[in-house]
Amino acid sequence: MRPTLHLQNLGLRLLLPCLVAPLWAQATPTAEASPAAAPLPAKADPEAFQRLPRLLVRDAIHVVTRPADWEASDWKQVGLGAAAVLGAGLALDTSLDRAFTRNAKPSWDNLAKNVEYLGGTGSLLIAGGVYLGGAALKDPALRAVGIDAGMAMVIAQLTLTIPLKVLAGRSRPNAGEGSSHFKPLTGGQSFPSGHTTQAFVLASVISGHADQPWVTGVSYGLATLVGVARMEQRAHFLSDVLGGAVIGTFVGREVVRFNQSLRSSAQGGVKVSFQPLLGAGYQGATVRVSF
Repeated sequence: MRPTLHLQNLGLRLLLPCLVAPLWAQATPTAEASPAAAPLPAKADPEAFQRLPRLLVRDAIHVVTRPADWEASDWKQVGLGAAAVLGAGLALDTSLDRAFTRNAKPSWDNLAKNVEYLGGTGSLLIAGGVYLGGAALKDPALRAVGIDAGMAMVIAQLTLTIPLKVLAGRSRPNAGEGSSHFKPLTGGQSFPSGHTTQAFVLASVISGHADQPWVTGVSYGLATLVGVARMEQRAHFLSDVLGGAVIGTFVGREVVRFNQSLRSSAQGGVKVSFQPLLGAGYQGATVRVSF
């Protein structure tokens, strides 16, 4: 019997140390770190487990209402992105799907099935594992990565990807109905790609926290491979994948930016009051921190 390489397990084992290590290294305080850099007490932690549902609601509201704050340049970028997705669809959807069909091989099929795992269960395991690891190690920076990734995945899927799938009603390539078959509300669910959305959410969150070029390159490179794998499986057209990439990147970046501002506010924008504390043989003060 020939040995079988389980690429999804290998991918997770390689991805976690390579991409999370820089986050851990940046978050770990040195011996000379000032007391102000220490994590907040659990009681004052704005990201305590019981408060995560409220944080999810705040993140979702921010993402949904974010376009209201866009300027003309932002809308121009969105328009160019939408035009690129539409243009790629009109020019390459059909021809690229045919190319994948002509060059289909069992080995490529098996590889694609393993790679796309990172856009499904794999991304959830990574986000959850990083959160639990950060909680166990009492590392707020690592835990923040898991929180942001989980929040962004839920928001991207529920507010954009799933509604767009229903509204577009586009048939998948393997349905054999062509790239221009749309049946809103009652049709297929090809546009946009949910796996690609989730992969790019994870990539944008990891990139946003690590802030290192090589981590960004590896993260987005793996996310791109997920999109290619979905096309190889004939589950999506190119424009479906590009749409998912745009959604995932947008939501991931916005959640990281918004939550980082909340964390900065909690740590740097707090109200501090002092009260003298005197007694026999000692003197000092109590510090009260309110958010």
